[in-house]
Amino acid sequence: VCLVIFITSKFKQKKTWQAIVQVRQKRDEDAKGLIAIETALSKNKAARKDVIQFTPTKNGFDFYFLGLPQAQSFSSYLSRFVAMRVKTTKKLVSSDNHSNTANIKSTVVCDMVPLCTKDLVICDKRMRGKVNSAGGGLGKLNGRLCLVTKVTGVVHFVDAAPKRGNIIKDCMAELHPESYWKAGGEKCYPIVLSSKRLVKFIVLDVELCDASHSWETNTNDTNDHDTSASNIYAGPQSGVEKYALADVEVVRESDFGNNDETFQCVTHLGNLLQVGDVVLGYDIACAVLPGASDDDEYSQCFNSSFEMPDVVLVKKLQGVTSTTEDVISTNETHKTETKKFKAKSSASKRRERRAKKAEKKTEALEKVASRMGFSDEGAQGQPNHIPHDHAAFEEELKNDSRLADELKQAEESMK
Repeated sequence: VCLVIFITSKFKQKKTWQAIVQVRQKRDEDAKGLIAIETALSKNKAARKDVIQFTPTKNGFDFYFLGLPQAQSFSSYLSRFVAMRVKTTKKLVSSDNHSNTANIKSTVVCDMVPLCTKDLVICDKRMRGKVNSAGGGLGKLNGRLCLVTKVTGVVHFVDAAPKRGNIIKDCMAELHPESYWKAGGEKCYPIVLSSKRLVKFIVLDVELCDASHSWETNTNDTNDHDTSASNIYAGPQSGVEKYALADVEVVRESDFGNNDETFQCVTHLGNLLQVGDVVLGYDIACAVLPGASDDDEYSQCFNSSFEMPDVVLVKKLQGVTSTTEDVISTNETHKTETKKFKAKSSASKRRERRAKKAEKKTEALEKVASRMGFSDEGAQGQPNHIPHDHAAFEEELKNDSRLADELKQAEESMK
């Protein structure tokens, strides 16, 4: 019995990882896709039970598994609610010709689409042939300015400057990750503005467009075009569609009461807005767009009928939340750190730098592991460990029934 226990213990010690899943989202700021992965893994124990090791990297995470089937099932689970391209490669580590065995390690690379919600994207008309040959695309939205409304297994777009006579259904499209990468990636869909450039606006007037209102509402209410409380979207159970085209007049919150400058725009938030609401949007009239040195450069990207709007409304602001408090607090802590001015040798300075780097890496690893549920702190589920972005993602799940259903189906299939 002791011999059997000794052999089994030695066999367990020799077990190492045979497959690795590399999740990457190459984005300079606002990596919301990685936050969605953290939130989903923290709620699903079945998805992370086969992970034997976990390390965060610069642009994502590395998950280690004992076999390739576990890694493939894990990557398929992530691809259900995050738009990504999955590739699998194998590497021969060693082989034994006498016993006819080989040690092969597999790498599953998951390249996430670097597009997040609230991004303002240009759909280049010159890439129309490449997108169609790739087996998908945006159709009518090619050559226009689009807004990312949601990112799940596919990227959901809406026309940022729709025409008044269009139907809201014709202003929306979906982009699969395979089509995104085959068409050229960032060259075909460059990001113009991200969520950090959002500005607050105050709604002065809202009038629903006739085409969108007749498509959205019931037949009994087609003659009523007032933005009353019954036509306001208040969740999936309200019986009202979330999006509808509307003519909106807005003013900057900073200019409200100071000058008379207002802006007229057509937005997809017709069933969400009322007079007096505060809305987040992009002030394109005063924004400096990247690569906008020449007007001819953007004219080649858009269709001839496209007109650049002055304002693009993105989201209704329901509560006042300061997102800069965390940044200010971190900057103050860095300023108040004390410095030691003792004379030290170069070798001791190198040791201190290495020790500080190691401490930072371990702290970052513990924080990310606790958020995902790989440690005891994350398993307890204390609300103090949940960051602000995770709470926003949970609120999005409450308002979006389709995304919640997809997550539930994925968790049931993993179980």
